[in-house]
This record gives sequence, C-alpha cells and structure tokens, in this order.
Amino acid sequence: MNIIICWVLIALLLLQPGIAHEGADVGIKLFMNALFPYLLPYLILTQWLLRLTNQGSSNPSKTALYLKAYGISALGGFPTGSATIAFMTKEQQLTLRESKFLLAICHAPSPLFMIGFVGYELLENASIGWRMLLLIHSVNLVTLGIFILFSKRPSETTSVKKEIKRASFPLIESMKGSIPTVLLVGTTVIFFTTISHVIAKTLLHFFHDLPTVLAVSLYAVLEMTSSLHIATQSFASSAYLPLWLMTILAIQGLSIHLQVAVLAKDADIPLVPYFLLRLIMIPVLPLLYWVIFL
Repeated sequence: MNIIICWVLIALLLLQPGIAHEGADVGIKLFMNALFPYLLPYLILTQWLLRLTNQGSSNPSKTALYLKAYGISALGGFPTGSATIAFMTKEQQLTLRESKFLLAICHAPSPLFMIGFVGYELLENASIGWRMLLLIHSVNLVTLGIFILFSKRPSETTSVKKEIKRASFPLIESMKGSIPTVLLVGTTVIFFTTISHVIAKTLLHFFHDLPTVLAVSLYAVLEMTSSLHIATQSFASSAYLPLWLMTILAIQGLSIHLQVAVLAKDADIPLVPYFLLRLIMIPVLPLLYWVIFL
C-alpha cells in the first residue's frame, strides 16, 4: 500500500512540475517566515538549559524530573518536547515506560508561535493566542498530574544508570544538536506543503470549485502551519475562525507527527500512547475552547 501511495505521489509531482515548484516555494516561505524565527532560538535555548541542568550528580525525584521535562518542552514547543524526551531517555534519566507517556504529554506549540504567529499575525489579536496556549497547557498539565498520580511509587527517585558526562561547551553542543531537528522540521514542512498543494490543484481539475472545508481539511491532515494560514484566509469573516484554528492545532498534521516519530524512534521510544492521546485531543481541545470562549 505504501509503495502504491509513493508511486502516485511521484506521478503527481512529475505530471505537474510547475505546481510542485509553486508548492515547494510556499513551503519554504512558510518555514522561513512562520517557523524558523519561532523555532530556532527556543530550540537552542531549551537544549542549552537541558544540558546545564544535566550537570549535577544528584538524582532528582521523579516528579521533579517530569516537571523539568514538561517545562523545557513547553518553552520550546513541538518538536522540542520530543527532542527533550529523547535526550533524557538516551541519558537514562527516564525509563522507556516513562518516556512513552511523557512523549505524549510534553507536546504543545511554543508560546512565541502561539502568541506571535497565530495570535498576532493570523488573528491580529494576541490575547486569543494566549487563550489557546493556556487551554492546551491546562489540558496537558491535568494529564501530567494524572500520570504522576498513577505512576508506580516504589522509589521516588529515578536512578541514572551511567555516569553523567559534563559538557565542555553546553551552548556549542546545543547549537550542534539543534541542527538536525531544524532540518527535520524544514524538510517535513516543505514536503507536506508541496504534496498538499499538488493534491489540491489536481482535485481542481476534476471539480470546478473545491469546497473550502475540503481544502482546509486536506491541508490540516498533512501540514499544520500551511493549513492555519489557509484557514485564516478562507474563514477570515467567520466568528468561528479561532475554533477552526484550535481544531487544526489539535490535529497538527502528518508533518509534525512524522517529526515526533523520527525523534522518538532515535531513542527507541514507543509511539502508541502518543497517537492515542492525539486522537483524544482532537475533539477535546476544540470542544473546550467552544464551551469556555465562544
């Protein structure tokens, strides 16, 4: 099945090179203007903070370790959360059981992305970006609290099985460690934006007028950032535009899920809890936003 899908996508790209080039150009502009400025500084700083707090020799309590993982992930946004959990797993600060649940919980957009891009640039109202951000983190923190409450209590500390090596230059190592993640994000955003653009234009050959909801849904399933941009243009006059954007933020798209999968597999972290929690969040977040703010 995957081979068939791959050949179909290759055929679409070959038959419509102009449209593919246009889609790639859109993806590059989205990444450079909407993601790169909001991703790179936070990614480097959070990786730096992670290495600085990894210098000590004492074993923190599990609760403190979980809160540290969530706090760093919350600052950086996705996929910084996945990179953080993968790093802590490789350093044996977290077990695989802990990692697979924290991977699902420590997953949220960064404050700068939500307030700057979604709130200020798209909605021209930073307070709406704050509302969305606080709602997402409120749900995540409740989930984290449930996880801590039901975690096994035999030992309150998480043992580190290997000796922690002190980083000679934590900032330099953070910059080097951030490069693969930035490249991964850029590649997936450009690829899925191109595919979305080509599929949408191909459908227009068969349907004279592609329904707006279908077009937005297509982009939402494949790439989040481009779908946020298109939804803002398509539903600019609708009072339910924030609800549309919250729904897209809950779906997130294959682009982000692939980023998480690559980072998680690098540390052999199981992905089942992550995908189960994402399926739960898709109806929960828009419903809560509608009940509380609309």
